[in-house]
Amino acid sequence: MAEFLRHDEIAARVGLSSPWKLLDFAEKIDDTHFAGFKNFTVNEAFFVGHFPVHPIVPGVLQVEAIRQLCVCFLNGNAADIRIRQLDKVKFRRQVLPGDQMKVSAEIISRDGDDTVVKAVCSTASGSCSEAMVTFTVDTSRCAINAVPEANEKFARNDAIFMDTDKVMSLMPHRYPFLLIDYISAVEGDKILAVKNVSGNEHYIDSGFFSVPEALLCEISAQAGCACVLSRPENAGKLGFFMAIDKAVFHRRVYPGEQMVLDIDLPPSKSRFGKGSGVIRVGAEAVAEIALMFALVDA
Repeated sequence: MAEFLRHDEIAARVGLSSPWKLLDFAEKIDDTHFAGFKNFTVNEAFFVGHFPVHPIVPGVLQVEAIRQLCVCFLNGNAADIRIRQLDKVKFRRQVLPGDQMKVSAEIISRDGDDTVVKAVCSTASGSCSEAMVTFTVDTSRCAINAVPEANEKFARNDAIFMDTDKVMSLMPHRYPFLLIDYISAVEGDKILAVKNVSGNEHYIDSGFFSVPEALLCEISAQAGCACVLSRPENAGKLGFFMAIDKAVFHRRVYPGEQMVLDIDLPPSKSRFGKGSGVIRVGAEAVAEIALMFALVDA
């Protein structure tokens, strides 16, 4: 049965407020086909940090727009539906202030609590991204019930490889889209980066109770990008997110937890590179992500 939602109805259904309202309209065409629409304006809050000089809609926010569209119409409580897996995500064209984006989603299969969706985001200029997204129903919430101990192994000290200031000197990302705190160490092709999750995160204030899965991909990409750009041969270049080959999210990550990113980033002779790694909280792997990026002249 067809159903049409406006921006305030979408926000109420997915439980989010500005600046995380990534759809202005959403429509359930039938039981397996959904469509969404978003007007992007230069006044979107995330453009301040992505990027100050040349604003671009982050590719991962296109993934989040897909999630919001599907959550509107999938069966179950919206708060309990999360992304379990991403496959074959490709960012084909930049989305800029003034663009109008359509999101088209089709349910490919259902299996128990899992629903697989094929989605495409497009503007008047053509396709800008595509993804296969597996949604699952997850009623779990944060299990921390005592004050944790600080992680001494990855403490921020004078011995870390790259502090926040150095990260910002290499990348144009700024608040609210600078998503790593520091690079703890680089061991050959392996990177160890740290991101603390706080209750003051802008997305938590906007209605999320855990880190959005799309942002876990962006956090991984930023950690890899900072290290690649620190190599002498890449001085003065910019890194752009091109694809997520596969990402598996084992559980949610909550305020008060510290993420350690363990990423393999082998050197590449072309302007394209690939990285893969694991995000851990303590000893527990919470996500595994394989991605591709491109380096361009600034």
